[in-house]
Amino acid sequence: MPMLVLNLMGVPEVVLDGEPQTFARRGSVGLLAYLVLSRRAHAREALATLLAGDSSEDQARKYLSNVLVDLRQTLGAYIIATRQTVVFDRSLPHELDVMEFQSRLAGCLNAESLSELDAAASLYRDEFLSGLTLVGAPDFEAWVHAQREELRGQYVQVLQAQVQLSLRQGAWNAGIAPARRLLAQEPWLEEGHRNLMLMLARSGQRQAAIAQYQACRRVLSEELGVEPLPATTALFNRLRAAITPPTHNLPQAGAPFVGRSTQLRQLVALLSDSDCRLLTVAGLGGSGKTRLAIEVARAYATPATLPPEQPFPDGIVFVSYADVPPQDNPSHAIRAIESRLLTALALCVPPSADAQQVLIGYLKDSAMLLVLDNLEQLQSGASVLEDILRLAPNVRILATARVPLHLAGERVLHVDGLELPGAADDLESAEASALFLQEARRVSLGFDLAPEERPRIVELCRLLGGFPLAVILAARWAPILGCATVQKQLAHGLDVLSTSEPDLPERHRSIAGILDSTLEQLTREERELTHAIALAAPDRGRRGRESKADFPRDLLPRLRPLSERSLLWVDHAHGGLRVHPLLPLHLRGRIDRTHVPTRVA
Repeated sequence: MPMLVLNLMGVPEVVLDGEPQTFARRGSVGLLAYLVLSRRAHAREALATLLAGDSSEDQARKYLSNVLVDLRQTLGAYIIATRQTVVFDRSLPHELDVMEFQSRLAGCLNAESLSELDAAASLYRDEFLSGLTLVGAPDFEAWVHAQREELRGQYVQVLQAQVQLSLRQGAWNAGIAPARRLLAQEPWLEEGHRNLMLMLARSGQRQAAIAQYQACRRVLSEELGVEPLPATTALFNRLRAAITPPTHNLPQAGAPFVGRSTQLRQLVALLSDSDCRLLTVAGLGGSGKTRLAIEVARAYATPATLPPEQPFPDGIVFVSYADVPPQDNPSHAIRAIESRLLTALALCVPPSADAQQVLIGYLKDSAMLLVLDNLEQLQSGASVLEDILRLAPNVRILATARVPLHLAGERVLHVDGLELPGAADDLESAEASALFLQEARRVSLGFDLAPEERPRIVELCRLLGGFPLAVILAARWAPILGCATVQKQLAHGLDVLSTSEPDLPERHRSIAGILDSTLEQLTREERELTHAIALAAPDRGRRGRESKADFPRDLLPRLRPLSERSLLWVDHAHGGLRVHPLLPLHLRGRIDRTHVPTRVA
């Protein structure tokens, strides 16, 4: 049986058994399309009116007869014509691009498949029956117009689905072509211009993205007489600002940054999200919060790592509160936060002015990133940050603190140990051991890693839980004492993890001091509970095991302050408590000097 192929989207194509067909009359293609898509028989009188409605009745009937002869001569049995009716025989083999397009459309709009959407979009070559008009046939022209609009609307749906899925999947290059086709259909669709700008920029075509904004502005002016929406202009400004790094006062980088690659990408992505206004990196002192925050901010300020769009064109400001004395009085804490911020922004407060008004007056129209380091000292005044974020909508805050700030909308990333080596062969690639080697080779340029030391470094990193400052302090002793001796010293406490060297801030010169200061922030009951749980935990055992203790479920409400301070956390997946690996070492080392409860109440 021959196969009839009908391509009606674009310039019509009729192919029978592999051979293109031509017709003597324009109305032949029009009638064929009408019969195929209507899927039913039609009275001859109705078809005559459809094709030649402005002609006389006799002329219309004659025209229809000529068209039917043309169709029958070309397509034969596909057209069934009686004295009363005409119908297309759908039982014979045929393919119709319109039907295939609509069938694919129904199955792919909610699918997460770019290939399926591409296949559907490729069927739409151009508008329905492109270039075909029948003079004096208003009913036919109205039908064609309705078909064109329906199919064009469905095509737009496919293109929009392609663009949105490309955005969700980060498939920037794949989304550019459908975004352009969408704008060819609806050039005044401002969201389409924004999406195309975004995908061009994120695929490395920043200048093309900027040019697209100018095209959007021109189309809106010519077609609608309006300017782009603020959201479109703001995106344009971010793209333009990304060409030149923003001003910043970030501290100079010291040793190369090691580890935290997953957290670094996560934080950079969050800060690029306009819905994320306050992000806090929380963890024990020495967990690397400050360095991580600085590296995140540097990703927005370094030419090699500039994002496709710059969310902070007005600058990045780093403020350290590490040396500010603890303030329990909220008003004193607020003044301390504001004072350092005003100094970093080089703002002067006139004698009769209010500091907060001056600060917010400067920030309210700025798109900036504020990196506020070591805010735990001033947590009682952290509510001032909510005022800043509320009144300065384009400002975002990246904070570090030993505990979350507990502010509205805050997103918290807890950091602790680095990735541990699984075996001696992993030393150079695993985060904790790579940091160990970097520090050991920094303090002793001739440090030569003997083969027998490699497994000892693995065990030492595990014993320390990969905690960054502990790894650094242990690495400083390794060239002098050797890893085995350092490990033996840890059996008697954490005194070996200390230094008097001034390259580290005083608060980071002793792991025992960090743990003691953290414990001092707890109530007496919380300290006793912490001691009991930590001492009940088994020693860190063989590879991959953490110190873990079972616990009564009624303790859960009392564990939150301990978890927030990174001393322990509930392992919901396996049951029991995960204890910070350095805490049992510290407490057991002082068991003879301090009375410690040994049973969980």
